[in-house]
Amino acid sequence: MEDQHLGQLLRELPREQARTGFTARVLAGLEEPSPSRVRWQPRLAAAVAVAVALASGLAYNSRLEAERAAKVARAQQILHELRAEHGRIKKELEALPESPVLYLGGDEKTDLVVDMGQVRSAASTEDMQPATYRYDTF
Repeated sequence: MEDQHLGQLLRELPREQARTGFTARVLAGLEEPSPSRVRWQPRLAAAVAVAVALASGLAYNSRLEAERAAKVARAQQILHELRAEHGRIKKELEALPESPVLYLGGDEKTDLVVDMGQVRSAASTEDMQPATYRYDTF
């Protein structure tokens, strides 16, 4: 159909008439806002805001709890591993033969140690002298 033909058909339809007082009621409704509509909108907005804040707070709290639980589980696992390693090292140290070794010092390349099992024992402390002690210096 063409627009002109459609326009002609619409003009041929009978005109509808509004009931009496329709215009006055509409204009009165526009001038005076509905009290129920004004009263409920702020309350609804506040309720929605509180619900959103509560939901986001709960979600944030549950996420923090999950992170905390994961950290605690990881710390417990590390503690268990450290205790197991400590036990292994303790057993290894107890299994080592007792050899009196004196550590004198060293650097990154060399460590100086004296195996006291190879040193003959002195009969008394009078026989002992420091390595730097010399008779001719006094």
